[in-house]
Amino acid sequence: MTRGRKRSATLAVAVMALGAGSAHAARFDYTVDLGIERNDNLNLSPTDPIEETIYRPAVGFSLTEDSDTLHANVAGRIEYRHYADGTYDSGIDGTLAGIVEWEAIPERLTFTAEDTVSLEPIDTFEVDSPDNRQQVNVFSIGPTLNFRIGAALDGQVELRFVDTNAEVTDEFNSSRVDLALRTIRRLDATSQVTLNLRGQSVDFDDEVTGRNYRRVDLFGSYAKRLHRFELGADVGFSRIDYTDGNDARSEPLLRGEVAWIPSDSHRFNLALSKQFSDAATDAMARLSDGIAAPGSILTGDTVINASPYEERRAQLDYTFTSTVFTTSVETYADELDYVDSDEFDQEGVGGRATLLWVINERTTAGAFAGVDKITYTQIDREDEVRRYGVSLGRTFTPHWSARLEFSRYERRTTALDGDADQNTVFFVFRYTR
Repeated sequence: MTRGRKRSATLAVAVMALGAGSAHAARFDYTVDLGIERNDNLNLSPTDPIEETIYRPAVGFSLTEDSDTLHANVAGRIEYRHYADGTYDSGIDGTLAGIVEWEAIPERLTFTAEDTVSLEPIDTFEVDSPDNRQQVNVFSIGPTLNFRIGAALDGQVELRFVDTNAEVTDEFNSSRVDLALRTIRRLDATSQVTLNLRGQSVDFDDEVTGRNYRRVDLFGSYAKRLHRFELGADVGFSRIDYTDGNDARSEPLLRGEVAWIPSDSHRFNLALSKQFSDAATDAMARLSDGIAAPGSILTGDTVINASPYEERRAQLDYTFTSTVFTTSVETYADELDYVDSDEFDQEGVGGRATLLWVINERTTAGAFAGVDKITYTQIDREDEVRRYGVSLGRTFTPHWSARLEFSRYERRTTALDGDADQNTVFFVFRYTR
């Protein structure tokens, strides 16, 4: 077990114990799955596909706690994959996302622990196969001090110690210290402005493959929240200084997000950003998007390395919800400029649409389709990936259900022998508490 996995398990166990100690405020749900998959091209080979049957028993859980002093939201999944024909070694994969906040002094001093464990590629230029996956863990812990400056002006000091660990890609492993200072002024009941100063120190375990650096962000924020409209904006600048004295960079920091909710059924979200980021910062940012128990463990597409990058991104999402149909459409365009790893510089566009149809109180049907097109600007390579799928679910009792899913994966690339198609059929029988 890697160091990252140990810390993730420790956080999960600690939260469960705290939740058990105040059962009136905690909610613990879990699922037990018995799944079987048939895959006609497990290694995603264009010329020598491997057909395989995979048995996939799994346990998923979610824990929420909301008491006077403890707030927690943790969800995860552990899945065992047994390859019936022995083409790959059987093994265990896991994922975890969690935030635990303890108010040591109500409304003044809070201690926060955050953890995210995901399954990511070892080499993003290669296809997703069982021998190109690794567990990646980012763990953060530290205090937040809130204090009053004036009648409408608050202050906040936030200190975080962060540890990053990858199962295979050692250059990602690091220790970090984040310190943030904020002054928050409430303009009225629906809006506020904030002045933010953040400093980050990044020290890599292997200084041969990862250059240590210091990062400073200074920016102002504005937020407004109404019943049918939400607006947030950050404007400032960021600077990265390497401790070896080379390649310092300063760039504007611009972020904006608008949500329009014209009715209870419709929601539009537009997000724009121009900022520095890196694999660890991106992993922690995903926690703010919400934590829910995952129904499966998917391999991500993040480049796991030591290099920060400049990101330009635009994303537009739409969601429709009714008693019968739920539909979502997500579209994006982005550009990533890596400071230390030019071969990963890329421009991407893509989108995804999903549909859930409640046929009756016991039966649901679903469908999804997505496409991602990535152009690697420094190595003259272009990849396009298309995914499609349909599913049918049936609930037998309040606890027992089953789902059948068919999905197809298509990859087209200018790289030699990189094209591949894959069809997958997956059936799962599930107990939910």
